[in-house]
Amino acid sequence: MGELLMVSVFWMSLLCAFHCFHSMPMPCNISLIDSCAASLYLANPQSEDSEYVANLFHVNPTSVRRAVGGGFVISISCSCPANHGNYTSHMEYTVQIGDTWEIISSRFGGLVVETPEKMLIGLMTVGLDLFCGCTDGVELLTYVVKRGDTLFTLYSRFGADVNKTAELNMIKDQTLINEGDVLFIPASGLEHLTMLSDNESRPRKASQMHVHIILAIAAATTLVILIIIVIFSWTYNHKRKERVILGAPSSGIGCLDCYRMPFPLEKKKSISTIKSHSSSEEYGGSVVGSFISDKMTIFSFSETRDATLNFSASQKLGQGSYGSVYHGTLRGQDVAIKQMKNTKSKEFLAELNILCKVHHNNLIKLIGYSVGEEYLFLVYEVAQNGSLSDHLHNPAAKGHTPLSWETRIQIALDAAKGLEYIHEHIKPYYVHRDVKTSNILLDSNFRAKVADFGLVKLLENSPEIGSTTSKIVGTFGYLAPEYVRDGCVTPKTDVYAYGVVLMELITGRPALSNNTNTENVPHSGHRSVVDLILSAFADGRDTTARLVECMDPALVSFHRDSLFQMALLSKDCVDEDWKRRPDMSKVVLRLSRILVSSREPHGL
Repeated sequence: MGELLMVSVFWMSLLCAFHCFHSMPMPCNISLIDSCAASLYLANPQSEDSEYVANLFHVNPTSVRRAVGGGFVISISCSCPANHGNYTSHMEYTVQIGDTWEIISSRFGGLVVETPEKMLIGLMTVGLDLFCGCTDGVELLTYVVKRGDTLFTLYSRFGADVNKTAELNMIKDQTLINEGDVLFIPASGLEHLTMLSDNESRPRKASQMHVHIILAIAAATTLVILIIIVIFSWTYNHKRKERVILGAPSSGIGCLDCYRMPFPLEKKKSISTIKSHSSSEEYGGSVVGSFISDKMTIFSFSETRDATLNFSASQKLGQGSYGSVYHGTLRGQDVAIKQMKNTKSKEFLAELNILCKVHHNNLIKLIGYSVGEEYLFLVYEVAQNGSLSDHLHNPAAKGHTPLSWETRIQIALDAAKGLEYIHEHIKPYYVHRDVKTSNILLDSNFRAKVADFGLVKLLENSPEIGSTTSKIVGTFGYLAPEYVRDGCVTPKTDVYAYGVVLMELITGRPALSNNTNTENVPHSGHRSVVDLILSAFADGRDTTARLVECMDPALVSFHRDSLFQMALLSKDCVDEDWKRRPDMSKVVLRLSRILVSSREPHGL
């Protein structure tokens, strides 16, 4: 058995030596020509309409000729781009919803150089490279080998020199070509291939007349049957309230059902699973204008561009690690539009994956998306008062008045409820991994919404087991020690970062700061807000008095007991041992009590 396996491996290796390179682009060093006219042979197109083929390949209709025996010969320009190394013909292609590289390759008859590392997203424009080649003295035809083809049958069909064809394609055994191989054929008889003589055309036309009559009768019968089926289907489906609607790729405008998204997702689940874990108030919420909360709206790129005044600086709301955020008006609604490079497709899909299926008053609402010009766009509801960080860190310079103590506690409670929801009330569970004050947004009533789910992590196991990762992402100052040390990801990773947010609400200081100008706080050098609050608990003096010294100077009125309780909660959240940190449901409970106590009349 072992000997048989070794023999098989030997023969596979031998075959690969002759064959494995046949479906590779032609290297530029084969010829000294930079560019040339070339042709493609498209067999079995999806439509026999030459205009369809011309539109598919983005060429003039005069460049498409019918071939004897079916298919088309397409004239193209072939070149060797700088730093590319291979001859190709480049074109732009708008990805259709549901496309994969296999589907695209099939649509183009196997003439596309597949690049699976490129993410395909519906309605996005990507560059395609088509197989082609250049050589001296003769035009090369790119041909995908069909079953039964040999170099000798290709010679008789195209008038191609067998030895020259073998040499150009580095074929050592002229009897060994396989179905699906891409060959570059020095075809000197393209005119013969694409023209019919009078003697051939007359009997063809006579036989085609009979075929056309039969096809017309069959088509009419089929049409009647289809009309009946369509009417029945429409009547049946019209009664269903949760109809799945997909926007037509041609217009780029429509509605995308989150539970049948046209790109790869981490996990699928039914809408009933989510609803069973959430109250009607949490899940239903308020719908932004006329948009449906359970479906994503697909906006055209032109709509997105016009809504932001061509991405004008005057419309810019902010700049994040993954792109810019613009204010805009889409279909009569105020929205926030995040612009991301298409290299950030992983983060783009992560946000779509969770936010189109998870709805809560304290999570930012995702309305839809758009793609175009190498960019990806996510469309959100507007948070009128911006980010929490803008209101805590030097707010006067940004035109804001300081937040009151009670408002800060309410914001903390809102953010905790949003995190509790993704940690405990949906399955699979999620970890945000980038909780920070700049990712907590405030609406017109200063109610908080957790945003920016580009780094979200799905937990396949229970929250107690968590997950591990070899790539550490997030923001320094908010990273839990076990996450940095071991790559351990659990909901307690978010709890740690949330504890840092609580400390920022208390002190008004950023997570990491070089600021040493606070006279009453004995600290120096590069100090974190975590060290600052923990030092107040470590001192032998009265802890509350020490915490008052750490308070945001902009706070002129606050409740001493609620200050102590909130600081104690923040300390528990950043415990070095992640197992001792409270889960978000306990955080919500404690903050609810703190909020009530802060409203009592005896404050400072």
